[in-house]
Amino acid sequence: MTSVMLQPKPPSGRPLRLALGAAVVGTLFAAQAAQAAGTDAGTSVTNRATVSYSVNSVAQTPIESSPTGNGTPGTGAGADTTFLVDRRINFTVAEVGGAATTTSPGATGVVTTFSVTNTTNGAQGFALSTANLANGSVVFGNTDNRDVTITNVFVDANGNGNYDPGTDIATAIDSLAEDTSVAVFIVSDVPLAAVNGDFANVRLTATAAVAGTNGATLEAATVGAESPTVVDVVFADTDRDGVQAADDQYALASAALSVAKGQVVVSDPLNGTTNPKALPDAIVEYTITLTNTGTVAATAVSVADPLNAALALEVGANNVTINDGTTRTCTAEAGPDANSDGCWLDGNILRVNPTPAIGVGVAPANTSTVTFRARIL
Repeated sequence: MTSVMLQPKPPSGRPLRLALGAAVVGTLFAAQAAQAAGTDAGTSVTNRATVSYSVNSVAQTPIESSPTGNGTPGTGAGADTTFLVDRRINFTVAEVGGAATTTSPGATGVVTTFSVTNTTNGAQGFALSTANLANGSVVFGNTDNRDVTITNVFVDANGNGNYDPGTDIATAIDSLAEDTSVAVFIVSDVPLAAVNGDFANVRLTATAAVAGTNGATLEAATVGAESPTVVDVVFADTDRDGVQAADDQYALASAALSVAKGQVVVSDPLNGTTNPKALPDAIVEYTITLTNTGTVAATAVSVADPLNAALALEVGANNVTINDGTTRTCTAEAGPDANSDGCWLDGNILRVNPTPAIGVGVAPANTSTVTFRARIL
């Protein structure tokens, strides 16, 4: 009677003895300690089993396994059974911050931030692309109605999570270690035509690329049967296509000015100040009212008001009054701004551009006025 002992050979070389019946099959995978992303792609996993047996109570030469069957007769020598761990590509793209990036019309170099996280079982590269989302798309509950000019996409070079012009210059992720993340920035210019309350939604797309190719060579999933001598590629991301994306938003916050110009006759040569009429030589007081219904203060406000040919500006010291939270005056004299106070009569145009400049705040202090008087010719 023949007895058989199976001795799988672990990496330490110390045999494990198992008493079995006449048919013998032995398999043992020796793997390194797995990380969160799993055993590294390309890792060689080897195994060789040893079978000990006796014939008529006489121990025979142990036989080692080989991929092709029994070991060498008489010597018992075998060969390792080996395969390479395949590449399981998995990664995520996410918006950072959980809220829109607030900006203003005409702003340049405005940044939205994303993160790319590699959970592939090995270093991974990524090609990056950007796009404006279609009008009507919704991000953070806000509906897109405006496009920005996307100037570029950059990868965080120093790991500080902030866009540093001149430092963050890579436009693809050359190689990202497993179980790590990197920040990616979309940099955009905002049209001057944008207004308060506009929203522009943008998308970052990352596509799996061969590490070390700077995003130029995209990964391709292996088709067909698994090969033990080749590192096959399998996509494990959400859609199993090696492509992931996330959306972010630019929210336009700006001043929204309305301008009203009112007039009242304050005196005439016949009635004085009692129920005065708009007669020749009557004095008319004009008030230009600036109201800001936006969410950001208007600054550096100036006024240009062409006077009708039937009017002559009432000249004299402090003939223009400004109220933008504080009340002040300036003197609009004919010709150049001789006293450099920012107020003068340029031909028939009253120009009011004082220092400090006029500002129009936000509600509730969202109204500023400019007042002056003119005589009817």
